[in-house]
Amino acid sequence: MNIIWFRRDLRLSDNESVVKAVANNAEVLPCFIIDPWFYQWKDVGKARVRFLFESLENLDENLKILGGKLYLFEGSAADILQQLTRELQQQSYQPKLYFNRDVQVEYGIARDKSIVDFYQQQQTECHIGLSTFIQHRENREEWFKEYYSYQRDTLHLTPTHINTPQLSLNVPQLTIEELKQKYRAFWETEKVYFPGGETEATTVLNSFLSSRYKGYHWKLSRPWMAQKRATSHLSPHLAFGTVSTRTIYQKTKKRAEELAKQPKAGFSLKAFRDRLRWHDSFTQRLYSHPEIAYTNRFPEFDEYYKPDQLTSQQQELFQAWCEGMTGFPMVDASMRQLERMGWMNFRMRAMCATFLTINCGVSWHHGAKHFMNYLVDGDLAINNWQWQMQAGITNPLSDTFRIYNPTKNIKDRDPELNFIYHWIEELRGYSLPEILSGDYMNNSYYPQPIIDWSQTRKVNGKIVSNLRKKVKERLLSEKGEEYYNATATKRTVEKYRESKDRQYQEVQDKSS
Repeated sequence: MNIIWFRRDLRLSDNESVVKAVANNAEVLPCFIIDPWFYQWKDVGKARVRFLFESLENLDENLKILGGKLYLFEGSAADILQQLTRELQQQSYQPKLYFNRDVQVEYGIARDKSIVDFYQQQQTECHIGLSTFIQHRENREEWFKEYYSYQRDTLHLTPTHINTPQLSLNVPQLTIEELKQKYRAFWETEKVYFPGGETEATTVLNSFLSSRYKGYHWKLSRPWMAQKRATSHLSPHLAFGTVSTRTIYQKTKKRAEELAKQPKAGFSLKAFRDRLRWHDSFTQRLYSHPEIAYTNRFPEFDEYYKPDQLTSQQQELFQAWCEGMTGFPMVDASMRQLERMGWMNFRMRAMCATFLTINCGVSWHHGAKHFMNYLVDGDLAINNWQWQMQAGITNPLSDTFRIYNPTKNIKDRDPELNFIYHWIEELRGYSLPEILSGDYMNNSYYPQPIIDWSQTRKVNGKIVSNLRKKVKERLLSEKGEEYYNATATKRTVEKYRESKDRQYQEVQDKSS
């Protein structure tokens, strides 16, 4: 009896553990464990839990089509698997556990280790496969080389039959309907913007590659276009593994080959493939360094950015930011979108992050937690590291760091005001010049700016800049000039690529 323990790999296609477990028509027990810890976790979001439940429901449906079913257990994952294994042994089975490696917070790391240790003590086999390309090594250069070999490798075939026998078990279980009822607080949402499940993931990917990819490389920075599905909208599916990055990569590559005579199409599809690598590299980083989810990358920032309780002034700024009432239209529209949709495009996430950390002087810990409480695609590997990046902590060898100007982003990213009008009812009817100049302030109940952006950029930006210099000095003294030159070369290449992308994007903007 092979136990397939699904985690953030809720699919049957290109799933190593599934393929190996069902080989030779072996009897399998596919399961997912509802761990109460998940719902008590401080960073869990309602939209994300609903997406999970829909994905489990779809997984069960797809298993039944092939002759199987999904067992839903409830309780501590380590305790459930130990109890399940012992019960199967008592029924004369020889259970073997299959699950895929995943990036974890501290709880998950300890849990997985205890499960593997238990199977070793029982002298029972345990197979750990790959759902995404996560390796034990630290060398990022080697990782990038092997990453593309993995992405281009043959996909694992979807099983044509799942042999799941009827079992009588004393392990606490739930049906899908019981799951929805028991956790209905997560299920009851006003509107579902991102339905879950492998079937939905396939539909979304196909629609993107069919036509929505057009202009992706420049539309992804436009919040209104991104909201209207100019971006892939696959991020929640990647977070829960309802589709593999390898499947997406290979289908995108094939589509690019079909459109080889259309250079604009190729540029957009390549930009999308690059985002897949970007996604997976963040996953690898957190796997190697789980501490970066909650601690500053460099200790020089520990006194400035810390998860301590906010001062009364900081709390007021933070509350206004959370509610989309800062008086900065682009920030407020984005934050209201986050609360309603559980999503926003990357540039707006970065802009809202720099506004809170640099301009408002609120630690990234608070903003990262708020995002995770709402994002349907919330992923610690990307979210928390990006918060550190936008707060100015990472890449200290660079002499500069970006602080997004919310007012400039209106003109550059939403000149027709579609995004702002949609989310900020108070500003409907005002023109772009009126909004840019603030002429609405005395005639609208929309709030006035809570901070002086230019002044806070200057003062707080200087604080962060000085801390970055301290980190740079320490790193150079520890690792030497050779280290600096090597990283400087990489930064030069990256900046060159970025400049070329911007030039191409500007041409596209003008032609559109």
